[in-house]
Amino acid sequence: MSNVLIGLGLIAAVAIAAWWLRGQLARLSDQVIGRATEAVVQRAGQEFERARQQDTHELALKKQQIEHAIGQLEVRVGDVTKLVRELEKDRDQQFGTLKSELAQVIKQTDLLGQTTSGLVAVLGNARVRGQWGEKMAEDILAACGLQHGIQYLREKEIAAGRPDYTFLLPDHHKLFMDVKFPLDHYLAYAQSQGQDQQREKEQFIRDVREHIRAMERRDYVAHEDGSLDYIIVFIPNEQVYGAVNEWMPGLIDECLKKRTILCGPWTLYAILRVIWQAWQNYNYSLAIRDIIKAINGFLQDYTKFKERFADLGDRLHRALEKYDEIASTSYRRLDARLQQIEGYRKGHQIPEETADPEPPMAALTSKPEET
Repeated sequence: MSNVLIGLGLIAAVAIAAWWLRGQLARLSDQVIGRATEAVVQRAGQEFERARQQDTHELALKKQQIEHAIGQLEVRVGDVTKLVRELEKDRDQQFGTLKSELAQVIKQTDLLGQTTSGLVAVLGNARVRGQWGEKMAEDILAACGLQHGIQYLREKEIAAGRPDYTFLLPDHHKLFMDVKFPLDHYLAYAQSQGQDQQREKEQFIRDVREHIRAMERRDYVAHEDGSLDYIIVFIPNEQVYGAVNEWMPGLIDECLKKRTILCGPWTLYAILRVIWQAWQNYNYSLAIRDIIKAINGFLQDYTKFKERFADLGDRLHRALEKYDEIASTSYRRLDARLQQIEGYRKGHQIPEETADPEPPMAALTSKPEET
């Protein structure tokens, strides 16, 4: 019984101790948790304050960057606004210029139409058309640098007739050119349509062939000495020249067989440049020939000069030898005799000045006095 009581007492004591220990642990746990919570709250406050300060600094930097970007954007907007205003101003000026240029184009178009009408009327006249062809030829001649009376002549009479142009080539050669060309039916072709246009085209082709035969009958080449084997037939319009080559593709070969060269303005320019170059080469050859003559003359004169200079050197050499001979032989001999005479004079006490000096020249030349 007593053991039971002791066991119950021990159990009660253990229970009381456990209850007391539990209370202490709970109180200690509350203190630890309170202190930990306080430390966590304090740490969190510090971290929050540091994060707030960092965010404030970054916000200030972002604000500065945004303000700088806004400033740059304002400058760019100002530049763009200025550029837009200048473009609007320039557009207004260009629009005004374009408007004035369009008015000028309209005016020039009207003038061109009037000129075209006048040109058609002019080309309808055969005499005026010939003058117009000569004017075009003259312009091309001037552009090529050929001079009248030196490289070409106008309407010079020859045995076979009077060609419009005679080109004077080096070594007395000549080349003839005719500038008259049938254009009546080509003008009619340009102003007609349908069957009439085809008929005018065929008539123009017949006129061209007849003109080539007429040039062949004149035969400038056979009646003039020094003339080249070909003559030039000038077509004073590039469009007409192109139409002739298009409508009559075999005409060029036929003309070459008949020793005739058809050429338009551009082709004539090329031929005249060849003539001008031939004159230049001829002048160069003459100049080179004169230079060679001058060089040969210089070589002959230089050979004579060398001979005369060598002869002068020989004479100077002989003169120098003669001088050396006189200086080395005669001079020493005379000097020895002079010393000998000087010894005689001193040995016999001959005075340096004679007793009867030579009378003056005035006494020798004076006349005797009359008695």
